[in-house]
Amino acid sequence: MKPDASRSSGEAPELRERSASVTQAVVAALQEKIRDGTFKSGKALPPQRDLAQQLGVSRASLREAISILGTLGLLSIEQGRGTFLVSNAEWAAAGRPAGSWRFAARYSPEEVYQFRLIAESQAVQLAAMTHSDEELVELDKNLEQFRGAIRRSDLGAYAQADFDFHRLIIRFSRNRLLADMHGTFAGVLLEAQRLPLIRRDTLWEPVLEHERIVEALKRSDPEGARYYMRQHL
Repeated sequence: MKPDASRSSGEAPELRERSASVTQAVVAALQEKIRDGTFKSGKALPPQRDLAQQLGVSRASLREAISILGTLGLLSIEQGRGTFLVSNAEWAAAGRPAGSWRFAARYSPEEVYQFRLIAESQAVQLAAMTHSDEELVELDKNLEQFRGAIRRSDLGAYAQADFDFHRLIIRFSRNRLLADMHGTFAGVLLEAQRLPLIRRDTLWEPVLEHERIVEALKRSDPEGARYYMRQHL
């Protein structure tokens, strides 16, 4: 299994999906260890070799999961020292510590959101004019997954559901170039959607914003859908 399937353009889609599902499972397992107190606030996690053996996964999948939780602000990755569980005091001081941005050498988060504002505002207008009833059902299912991730305090699943919502909007636009561009940069876009998890008590706000976008789509209201998407982004 390659360590970053989302950025391996030559990989078959089914392999990328399988790699992503393994990584999400590792993220969920690590979050459970955080919740049940196995990992102590402010303390280092076990060495990656030992932790990978405990979880029964490859070190590549573990590294990817740790990177995700680092972006979410739950873990602090310190070169030469190890990986530490962020203390509750750090969360309380500023909502959450700054997450890491591993694509900094290529794009800034601002550039990613500028791209999204242009592409997704247009895509949602097109989707409002071309969607099917079955596609609206898919969006409703995604909203329920989004809500469920909050109820479980599963930040990894939360970010994934958020990403999937926007991926569906792009697909429902029926613009193949937009869909191809979104797929090419999926790894960057998903990473960016992990960054805005500023405070745990505001996680419901994007859900409400997604609901407004879906309602505009159900009304076949392209201008309303565009307005709510731009407001959301």
